[in-house]
Amino acid sequence: MAQVEAIVASVQGLSAKKDDWNSLLQQLEGQSDALMQNVRSIDNIVAQLNPTLHAVGYAFLMHVKVKSGDRNALSEELFLKQVRKLLLEGDAEQLRFLRAKVCEVCREFTEVCRNSAQAMSGIKSLTAAVEKLRPTPEHLTSVHADLLQLCLAAKCFKAGLSVVSQRVLAVSKDSLQARDFVLYFYYGGMLLAALKQFKAALDMFHLAFTMPCQSLNEIVVECYKKYVLVSLIAHGEVLSLPKYTLNLVQRLGKTCCADYHDLAHTVSNGKAGEVAAWVDKHREALRKDGNLGLAKQVLAAGYRRSILALTQTFVTLSLADIAEQVALPDPNTVKAQILAMIDEGELVATMDEEKGMVSFEAEPEKTSAQQLLQRLVGEIEVSLGLNEKLRQVQENVAASQAYLAKVSQQERQSRWGEPGGVSGEGWGAGSAADEMLDVGEKPPGFNYGRPT
Repeated sequence: MAQVEAIVASVQGLSAKKDDWNSLLQQLEGQSDALMQNVRSIDNIVAQLNPTLHAVGYAFLMHVKVKSGDRNALSEELFLKQVRKLLLEGDAEQLRFLRAKVCEVCREFTEVCRNSAQAMSGIKSLTAAVEKLRPTPEHLTSVHADLLQLCLAAKCFKAGLSVVSQRVLAVSKDSLQARDFVLYFYYGGMLLAALKQFKAALDMFHLAFTMPCQSLNEIVVECYKKYVLVSLIAHGEVLSLPKYTLNLVQRLGKTCCADYHDLAHTVSNGKAGEVAAWVDKHREALRKDGNLGLAKQVLAAGYRRSILALTQTFVTLSLADIAEQVALPDPNTVKAQILAMIDEGELVATMDEEKGMVSFEAEPEKTSAQQLLQRLVGEIEVSLGLNEKLRQVQENVAASQAYLAKVSQQERQSRWGEPGGVSGEGWGAGSAADEMLDVGEKPPGFNYGRPT
């Protein structure tokens, strides 16, 4: 009991001033072993703290609770309640002071929410954590991936849209590993695909599997599979990978995803029946990968593209003729498909239901000259902003002691033949690359789109 009162007094006394936070952290670290041995006492301490005023101590104690590994002492409901209070009410500056520890707490919070089927209840808390932990809106933290994971598990996709819509230009190095980076783009691509924003989803998947690495891992393979499917939905073909994609990814990606490339070849033949047969044949494998919903959308997108192709040749067609041309089963199915395309603004046409005829019309101009000018100005401003940030990065790198030392070493090696020792640094063989070798977790797959 005396220990509890001493810790409470330390936290309350040293939380008011930023200059005292390091001292508080040192004192708490000195007590960490004793707290590990008596995890249940943490609940008594936390109950006397206010995260608005004492977030450093509160966060440290929750981190000890997570790291203790004593599941018997971890009441899920109490743990979720405590973390929600910390993330929603905690002082942002104090939380950033212990960002790495708070991110670990958020990871455990995410796992508990997902495993206890309470994903929806954790979204608001992690949204607050993202806002408080990132130094600027353009910074990426490990909590971004945790938040998107809960949005997917809860099928609350729009809750994560503000996160994936934000441009990422910097990372929080103290709390972000290579695995978190890849998972953010993987989950972000899944979320955008669920919202039918397929082109944006392609960009997310592309950023995930073009990240430098020394070997493939399951996350990259899953990204590549979804990249193939989403590319087929959006464009009817698999887009070529950029030149800077590692040969390893291009070579092994095709080997590991041979069935998906077989689907791409089938789609390129333009025969909907063959695509439907492929989906039926690989139904169980697709369901296991969590990609059956996307595969069905590949088939539906093929029908839509076939109907749009008819508008380039015909002005009027009967529903029966369209069904024959597109290989849909009957005129009623064609009718439903065309009405859906008209409703979504994908097709401009009128339908005479009595005669069963469809008249295709020219698509009206959707964007005025003024709107185009405003969009152009906006894109120019974005480009100028990115150019300025790139210039700042170049200046920072040029003034970096590590960079200058490496350049000097390379010059000596070139001039005098001294041993280099720089070839093993960076992405070729470094800690970040090593992390990619050890990603053992296969992210949970999610079916979306039409019911399977």
